[in-house]
Amino acid sequence: MIRFLNLLLVLQCCAISFAQNDNLFAELDELIVTEHVHNLQKEQKLDSLKNVVAQYQTKGKEWEQYQLYQQIASEYSTFVFDSAMHYYRGAIAMAYEMDHKEAIAYSQSKFGHLLVSVGFYKEAIDTLHKVNVDDLSGELVQNHFSYLVRAYYDLADYIKDDYYAPAYRLQADAYVDSVLKYRVEGTVQPVITEALRYLVEWSPDSAAFLYGYAEKELSLTLHEQAVVHSCLGFIDITNGDNVRGKEHLIKSAIADIKTSTKEAMSLMVLARFLFEQGDVQRAYNYILKAQRDANYFGSRQRKLQVAEIFPVIEGAKLLLEERKKEEAIKYIWIISGLVLLVLFFLVVVYRQLFNLRKIWVAIKKNNKELVVLNGKLKEANKIKEKYIGHFFNTSSMFIHKLDSISKSVNNLLVSNNPNKLKTVLKEINPKKERDQLFHNFDEVFLSIFPTFISEVEALNQPEEKYVLKSGQLLNTELRILALIRLGIEDNETMAQVLGVSINTIYTYKTKAKNRSLLSTEEFFNRLNNIKSN
Repeated sequence: MIRFLNLLLVLQCCAISFAQNDNLFAELDELIVTEHVHNLQKEQKLDSLKNVVAQYQTKGKEWEQYQLYQQIASEYSTFVFDSAMHYYRGAIAMAYEMDHKEAIAYSQSKFGHLLVSVGFYKEAIDTLHKVNVDDLSGELVQNHFSYLVRAYYDLADYIKDDYYAPAYRLQADAYVDSVLKYRVEGTVQPVITEALRYLVEWSPDSAAFLYGYAEKELSLTLHEQAVVHSCLGFIDITNGDNVRGKEHLIKSAIADIKTSTKEAMSLMVLARFLFEQGDVQRAYNYILKAQRDANYFGSRQRKLQVAEIFPVIEGAKLLLEERKKEEAIKYIWIISGLVLLVLFFLVVVYRQLFNLRKIWVAIKKNNKELVVLNGKLKEANKIKEKYIGHFFNTSSMFIHKLDSISKSVNNLLVSNNPNKLKTVLKEINPKKERDQLFHNFDEVFLSIFPTFISEVEALNQPEEKYVLKSGQLLNTELRILALIRLGIEDNETMAQVLGVSINTIYTYKTKAKNRSLLSTEEFFNRLNNIKSN
């Protein structure tokens, strides 16, 4: 259970550390984008100091001018190397002009420190050895010896041989003792100098302790914070604590950008570390920034240090971009294949939909035709019912009348009464029977098509109205049109039904057609479309 809780605690701490690093990366990236703001502030400060220098270029203001040269040189010492060298030399010259021993010693000591930072080790050591330490006081003594420590340690690291390098390290160790001898309590230089000795000897715990003490207990400038975090980052990464090491390196780089420090190593070290961790894109961005800083500062040593790692990271970046391009091409091919597949299915679906549409149109057309046919069938059934009923009724009447006449004729023949027979025969009137037949036809037809006459008149010209005699339901012309509406279109059949000649049928049909402005085909089509009740 205790192991499980410890594991959870470790995981939680790791999660917090990763989150902190993400936030620090975001801050660093933002600062890189906006670094021109800090550079501009630096340049404005330097311009302001230069303007003040011009005001003190008069007799009796040499000391004020010297102090301004020192301040400008100090500002340039991490910003632009050539300008820093120019103003340090100017300060040394002024110190000699004033014959001010402490000023001469201090200026040469700071100038030697500048030469160490750019890798001019022989020149730096020669310059630092010219300094009369007795002319320095307070912090200046410990700081001067710390510059010698840095010069000899860096020279040993640069040579890296088995003969001269150990001797230079021993010399550096001796100067560390001098720094500790003249240390001023509460200052940072003795602490980080002693920590540097432990770092060179590779006593990482002791070095980390001293750097940690400086970070937490001493009041550090941003530049000093950058130095401390850079060393702590190196120790942690070397010991395998990549998360904390990365955090320290990021904090160091952030402090360098805020102070417009162009000669710093932290961003280059961070870029190398990120490259080794596989974060090629971010490593490339940071090494580009380190290269710009090295070119801006103008130190040949920094340019060479950046040039050593830059091609490696750039090559990996190009390889990464090439792989991304290959992956992009692969995905494009895959997407193109999917698009073609989708298009194929769309074509198939479209063809199916097109076929379904054709089938649907055919079904709708058939349904409409079926509706029309059903209407016609209903109409035909209605007509059949009406006319079959009328036929049986009329036939029954004729049979009854024939039966009555037959009995009367037989009786008269038996009784030999020829005069009475003549009277009975005269009662048989074919014309009257035909008229009655037509009247019954008209009556049945109009019961099926009650609006027939008005709809036929609607087909005619406005002035062409039908005038019927009293008691007349249909005249011959309308009766012919009624037969056509019932489906009887044969002229001979119509002539037989109506008891007229075929020519009469033609005449009435032509007369009916002439009443309308419609074409013959359109007229008879509309006639056949007259609805039943």
